[in-house]
Formats: sequence, structure tokens, C-alpha cells
Amino acid sequence: MPLPYLLLLATFQQIPVREIRLTTPSAVVSHEFTQIRGVRELADGRLLVSDRLEPAVYLVDLSAGRLTRIGREGSGPEEYRMPSTLLPLPGDSTLLADEATSRFMILGPDLKVHRSLSTQRAGMVYTPWPRAIDRQGRVYFQVPAWAAGPAGFADESVHVARMDLRGGKVDTLARVRRPTEPARKFGLPYVGFAAQDVWQAAPDGRIAVVRSSDYHVEWLEPGGAVTRGPAVVFAAVPVTERDKVDYMRTFLENTSMGGRGSGSTNPTGLSPVPDEMLAFDKVKQMAAQNPFAKTKPPFTELTPRVGPDQSLWVERSLAAGAPRLFDVFDAAGRLVLRVTLPAGRRLLAVGRVGIYLAAVNSDGVETLERYQLP
Repeated sequence: MPLPYLLLLATFQQIPVREIRLTTPSAVVSHEFTQIRGVRELADGRLLVSDRLEPAVYLVDLSAGRLTRIGREGSGPEEYRMPSTLLPLPGDSTLLADEATSRFMILGPDLKVHRSLSTQRAGMVYTPWPRAIDRQGRVYFQVPAWAAGPAGFADESVHVARMDLRGGKVDTLARVRRPTEPARKFGLPYVGFAAQDVWQAAPDGRIAVVRSSDYHVEWLEPGGAVTRGPAVVFAAVPVTERDKVDYMRTFLENTSMGGRGSGSTNPTGLSPVPDEMLAFDKVKQMAAQNPFAKTKPPFTELTPRVGPDQSLWVERSLAAGAPRLFDVFDAAGRLVLRVTLPAGRRLLAVGRVGIYLAAVNSDGVETLERYQLP
């Protein structure tokens, strides 16, 4: 058989895809969280969990059902006001990002704050908000489109970059497609549900990019080689009025453009929006004034999760109200597993002991659950 035909066959070859529907958690913490933002699995299986709005950071022992608060609210050297991202550092240390004070805090293996530093870096007009950290302690982040000036990048992309926190050296590693920018200057900063690429970095320095053009995964090696997986077949999902309202509400709950916050207690202006802005009629009115795509892209804008086995978890776009579904790709970019979450859950992290979900009730209160994959 000719070699080109074999290559073509490999590109479109269908491999078996397992399907799993999670039902019963293996462990639950009954504590009521306001908005879980970061989850970091420690070497002994315990967790660090950040609650962005309470605000608090907890050490969670799911096996024993125990929860211990770490640090306290405030603006001091060992305090936080809006704890967010939690990422592993070399030596079993942890980086904690505090949105409100614009600081990175370094927690040692003893879970005490050993150092804090500003998120602002010399010569940067933007904050290198960390998405991942490799085993060498280098931070991976996305350069916002506006950092290139009013015109942005010519190919409607944004840069994926890596920074060494010790020396400050920044390397540009990849370009990914960004959502379309609207002409208007208020509300959503982009077209809702517009197709875009998403990405995540692995501890070994590999970068996974999920391309929205035909829905495939590319693994970018540190040396420059690219492993491209086969395209995944998908059906377009129409964007409904409920989708628009839900999308706008999520944006408002997570935006830094809140009506509260620009004062002496929170000088950065980073805060959740007032409750009155989240009323259904208000959200619906705002959604009606913003642009949305007619159909959803194949996957959502949620940052993919990388598992300890180098698997990549990508959230699929579904009809409003459907339980969340994740496509799981292997280290070669091939789809090998589909996992459906229980209703009312969102994925927080994929760890060695299990996967961690937030269960959200009708009042928006969250509890933390762990599930085992069969």
C-alpha cells in the first residue's frame, strides 16, 4: 500500500472512545464555598482550595472530611483579599495569586507564606497571569490582544508566553486564535460564543493547543516539534436566548469590571458586581445589547485541564441546561475518552487521587466533591 495512503488513513482513523457518566462521588466536603477558584492536589492527596469571594484558602482533607483555614483576609504580607489561582511550584511549594492585591504569594511545603511579589513586571503593560508552571518553575501565560496596540495582532491571534520568575526572561511560544472583537466599547469585550483556540501547559513544558478551525489538538514540544491529533467530528449547536443570558451572567460574576471596589479597601477595582446587576431582567437587558455568534464553537472557552497522565480535558459545547461533557485526549492528541459530569457540577482539577468537581446549588453555594474514574 502506498505510503501517502497510509498517512491519510492514519489521519482519519477512528480509535475506540470510551464513554463514562459520573454518578456518585467518592468523597464530599460539606463546607459551603462561595466561588471555588483554585484547587491544588498536594503530594499526600490533600488539597489546597481557594474561595475567591469569601475570601479564604483552605487545606482540605477529603478522606477525613477535615478543612483548615490557611492565612487570613487582609492586605499584609501573609494576607489576601481575593485568592484565586493555585499552582504547584518545584519543591512541593505553591503559588497563590491574589487578584485584589495584585500579588503572587509563595507557600512552602509547610503551607506558610514564605514570599510575596507583585504581579506587575518591569517593562510589561499587562499582568502575566499564570495559567501553568513547569518543573523548572517557569510561568506560562497568555498575552492579551490589546498589549499589541489598538490594532492587535494582524492575524487575530494572541500569544502564549513563558516567563522565568527569577530572571524575568519572557519567551513567546505560540499563537492562538482569539474571539472576534466587536466594534462597540461596552459590555462584553468580544463576541459571545465566538470560536477561539484554548490551551494549557503541562509540567514537562509541553503546550496543548485546541484548534477551533476543525477541532483538533496539537501538542507543542519544548524543542519546537508539533504532534497533531486527528480532527474530531462535531455538530453545531445553535445559540439560544437562554444561552445569551447564562453567558452574560457568567461574565458578570467573574469580571473585574464590577460596580464596587474602586475605593480605599480595594484600590484595584477587582470585585464581583453588585447583586442588583445579577437580577434576571438586568442580565437579559445587557445580553440584548451585546453581540453573539449564531452557533456555538465545538468546545467552550474553559481552559483545558492536564491530568497527571498527560491527558487533556476539553469541555464540549452543548445545549443550555445539559450536564457538562468533557473530551479527553491522550499525549498524541487522539480522543480516547468522553466523561459526562453529574448535573450542576463543574470541573475544577484532574489529580492523581481523582477528579475534583464543584457542585452548585440553586443559591449559587458550592461544595467540593471527588470522583474516581472506573
